[in-house]
Amino acid sequence: VRQQTFFLYRSRRRPARPKPRVERPSRGRDEARSPEGLRGPPSRDAEATRSRPPPETARATRRQASPARYVPPSSTSMGGRPPPRARRGGVLFGDRRALAVAAVAVAVLSGVAAQEVEMEAAPDVEITQRPQFLYSRISPKMRINGKGFGKDPSKVKLEFIPPLAKKNKPFYNLSCTDTVLVLGLRKGSSWPMATGHDESTLFLQSIVVEEHGPQNQLASPVPVATIIEPPSVVKAEEKLIYMSATQRFIINGTGFRPGTTSLVFDPPLKKDEDYVVAVRSSTALQLALRTGKKWRSDGDPGPLRLRRIDSGAGMLRIDPKFGGVTVAEVQVDLGAHGVTVETTQTQYAYQSQASLSIQGDGFNTTAAYNTLKWGNSLRGKGLNYTIVGAQDTRLDLKLTPGSTWRANPTNLPGPLVLLAVNAGAGLVPVGPTEAKKGRTVATIFEDPYVAGNPTRTVYQTHTHELFVTGRGFTTGKYATTLSFEPALQFGVDYVLQVFNRTHILVALLDGRKWAPTPGPLRVTAIDTGAGPFRDFTPVVIANVAADADESKTGISVTRTTAQTLYQTAAYKKLTVSGTALCAAPENIEFQPPLTMGVDYEISAAKPDELELTLKPGKKWRYEAGALYVTAMTCPGQERVAFAYEQGIAVATILADPTVEPSERRIYQTYTKQLIVSGSGFSMGSTELALRPTSRTAYDIDHVEANDVVLTLKDGKSWIPDASQADADPETPLGEIAVTQIDTGAGHVNLAGDGVVVARVYPDSGDGRVCDDSCEW
Repeated sequence: VRQQTFFLYRSRRRPARPKPRVERPSRGRDEARSPEGLRGPPSRDAEATRSRPPPETARATRRQASPARYVPPSSTSMGGRPPPRARRGGVLFGDRRALAVAAVAVAVLSGVAAQEVEMEAAPDVEITQRPQFLYSRISPKMRINGKGFGKDPSKVKLEFIPPLAKKNKPFYNLSCTDTVLVLGLRKGSSWPMATGHDESTLFLQSIVVEEHGPQNQLASPVPVATIIEPPSVVKAEEKLIYMSATQRFIINGTGFRPGTTSLVFDPPLKKDEDYVVAVRSSTALQLALRTGKKWRSDGDPGPLRLRRIDSGAGMLRIDPKFGGVTVAEVQVDLGAHGVTVETTQTQYAYQSQASLSIQGDGFNTTAAYNTLKWGNSLRGKGLNYTIVGAQDTRLDLKLTPGSTWRANPTNLPGPLVLLAVNAGAGLVPVGPTEAKKGRTVATIFEDPYVAGNPTRTVYQTHTHELFVTGRGFTTGKYATTLSFEPALQFGVDYVLQVFNRTHILVALLDGRKWAPTPGPLRVTAIDTGAGPFRDFTPVVIANVAADADESKTGISVTRTTAQTLYQTAAYKKLTVSGTALCAAPENIEFQPPLTMGVDYEISAAKPDELELTLKPGKKWRYEAGALYVTAMTCPGQERVAFAYEQGIAVATILADPTVEPSERRIYQTYTKQLIVSGSGFSMGSTELALRPTSRTAYDIDHVEANDVVLTLKDGKSWIPDASQADADPETPLGEIAVTQIDTGAGHVNLAGDGVVVARVYPDSGDGRVCDDSCEW
């Protein structure tokens, strides 16, 4: 291009001089070249005459030449004369000026071609690198700026790292203009996050806009977004701070990021003017009050709510239905009128218990001058209760007959909450002032009741279990105990299981009797957690009858409820014990029904014992419970029924235990409790084996049907021998997995290396990981 342009400039500077026409021999055919350098058609004329165009016309022709576009010379540009024609037998060439004009045309064409090559080399699609932050499960759209996208999203194909598609089905809906791509996240989808990381970068690996060709129009992957987990905030309604006396407090949650976390409070607080915030970790924010400022800008005591939070990808509303989440309860700075109340939730009482006491400080020693404000509808001065005794540190309350400390029994056991105390100088909040929140001064239990059923019949040893109905029964953290007449000892004669507040199952242990002689069976006392209920009236729950007589054939079955089996554990066989049992019975009738040869087969037989093996894919019971033998038929003998067709319990079938995987975050020693969730857990005899935590490092605190609570012992850690020195607080020390479980019918080994139930992170070296509202 430079050579052609140089020639063009030389031709424009050098004046043209006339030159005589020259005839050259023919090349075999008559042909002529036009100034455009194109081969013309054969001419029949022997010679052609070409006159030189005037200088003005030639200069005009040269001025018309443009490096961006070439316009071929016309008859007008040749001075109004027709183009030259070649003579027969030779080629007629013009003078030097005509050759210069041709050279100009060639140079212009060459320059045009070169510029077209350069334009094709420029990218048709460009991406503007302005990575944005997106919340993985919340941000609805992602925008990519650039140019050359076109206006038809169906002709734009995108590929990302990590992928935004599964089985070639994208997680987003695409819309576009020539300069903007908009990706709308589909319902139920999320922007991809790298496992175990708080944030990850999303790259656009390939973009194909069909109008520019089928090839990838990116030279290399381009970062288009940073994906972060949305933040969360832990409620702290019990956290008490004072209006200006409290200098700092902690907000706990997840997803906090240094330098990018912004907060919006109600009442409003201005960052750096009313308070400063420091991100101590991804789970803790520390707020420090500025000198002369208050935690509530309106100056009134009450909850401090966090309404919005931004950790980098935009403001998010928190609990908008309730106006935000309460992160602290702000109270007035205590002065001479200050009253405090101690939390005494371990003071247990039934609904109608006659008296209660409140512990604290600053009460008026004249009982009549103390006024209490409760979280429920309790009223003093004789309406529901009366303050009968007052000391500086204690108030004694007496319940009015016919009233209750708490009215709704379905929500019990539950706290009795005191909100404020007026000791003569006005009401002083003693805890969070929101509805039904405050200082718990007692835990109230429903008045228990047991329904009588004197028409029910149980046999002395043949009946395995009976249900006791009523209300107010407790389970889990609190235990329900019953007293019987004739006397039965818990754990020796029977065990019980509370299903809900209205039903208890009492099961007789092997070799024991409901009563030594036939007669009524009574419940004489009950304790659901607050001590023996003083107003309980003894009630008959069943009538004990003698066992059914043995058959003339001598065939009998022994109750063996201590034999426990899992629903599908085929490695452990079912044993039926008794007397005069035939080796090959024609039929054994079970309840729930089981079919010989279909559900089980007899693998061994003795006169006093039959051994049954479960068929693959079958279950002893489809629900946990007792398995009964109701009848047996031996060859050549009549059918023998047991316990008047009620059957004899020969085994207790337990649900197959399962453990749910979890990536819960816990800390090496700070976290004192670990909850393992699953199903089929037995409340009395569940045992777990963990990896790598030693069994000596933790206790099983309590067991429910779907949860096992493990408590770390003092001086122990979840990951033994793990060094925390210079450990990254955001890098886990390891995982805790459940490798083995036993709920009463033997150890069950979990597949592989076990089920991961937690990730263990290092403790914070400065001790500022949490405040009093931490989950641990």
